[in-house]
Amino acid sequence: MAAELGPLDPSPERRFASLKQMRADGDVHPLASGRYIAVSHETVATGLGTVDSFGGSAGQEGLPEEDTMIAGILEPRHGQIRRIINAVIAFHRSQKIEPYLRSFCAANMQAVLADGSEGRPVQVMKRYVDPLPPAAMARLLGFPEEDSAGYYKWGANVGQAFGRAAAEGTTISLRQASPEMAGYVDARIAERSATDPESWPQDALTRFLTTEVDGERLSQRAISTQVMFAIGAGSDTTRNALGSLLYRLGSDPDVYRDLRQDRSLIPDAIEEGLRLDAPAQFLVRQCLVPEFELGGARLREGDSVILSIGSANRDESVFSDPERYDHQRANLREHLTFGTGRHICPGSALARLELRVALETWCDHVEAFRIADGYEWEPPPTGMLHGPERLQLVITPA
Repeated sequence: MAAELGPLDPSPERRFASLKQMRADGDVHPLASGRYIAVSHETVATGLGTVDSFGGSAGQEGLPEEDTMIAGILEPRHGQIRRIINAVIAFHRSQKIEPYLRSFCAANMQAVLADGSEGRPVQVMKRYVDPLPPAAMARLLGFPEEDSAGYYKWGANVGQAFGRAAAEGTTISLRQASPEMAGYVDARIAERSATDPESWPQDALTRFLTTEVDGERLSQRAISTQVMFAIGAGSDTTRNALGSLLYRLGSDPDVYRDLRQDRSLIPDAIEEGLRLDAPAQFLVRQCLVPEFELGGARLREGDSVILSIGSANRDESVFSDPERYDHQRANLREHLTFGTGRHICPGSALARLELRVALETWCDHVEAFRIADGYEWEPPPTGMLHGPERLQLVITPA
């Protein structure tokens, strides 16, 4: 059995090598911590899709429902609350911010072109990638765009707090993990609630406050929790996905040339990027039934299982030559980056929209680009996330 750090290693090279060896040895493995890890596409899909047998989220056990993010709420209550969230962040609603996103990306491209003039390497994470996901989330929620730069700091605070809680074996809420974010979101809800509902804008916050399912509305505290979760889940992950995609295209100029010439290829290019470089590498779920056999491992109620999305997306039995970026792969949409089944990520449509608009805008302004000489990939400090901390590119303007 591989050392536990292997499949959770912050280094992509070591992590993926460890997961590859695990897949060769079996579908599910026990870890030294007492947890199990599922590494095959089949077992990860089963764990993600069998929501009555696997559920919850690490670090959320025993919290009041109002303080529990949606990923940690079990069925059947999970489904009831998810219907409200789905109504708030539905596909047709998120697409309404596309004109704003196009304008935002076009404006940021001017900074990229200025920094990258005369062949100078440009740090595109800072100039182009980082600002987009928080701004999109702020626009969707109806929060001030100028405040969105702080979302990453809040996310880092949450990550550190949850890391300490996991090491100590304790439970922590988002409110406890980032009091500053909780205070900010509470203030926005209080501001909206203090005005005449007839004057409320048609944004996601208004829909949170007014949407009913089976005659029920979420409390303001519950809304605050789910908004905090959306801010955190919708920022780092989309950032990492876009950074990884630009890295892949910067490493293969022929593929990028094809995308510029035929924009209809962009959606598949995005899906292949999501497959190969899943921004969230794993999720943790608990076995909810007395006994469940998963990939030959006999799990019992309360057992904790790491569902390795990053490994499932590179399963050799499903994807041929899985470590190669191939936007013409026939089954590239079989990836599990957004989950599967009833608990699929409610923000997947928004994430895909951001990635598509960002890449189309990039194609409008950049004729060709490559990875800067001497550049080395810097991963996030945790093996949970995957993407470049920095990305230096040399660009040729269109």
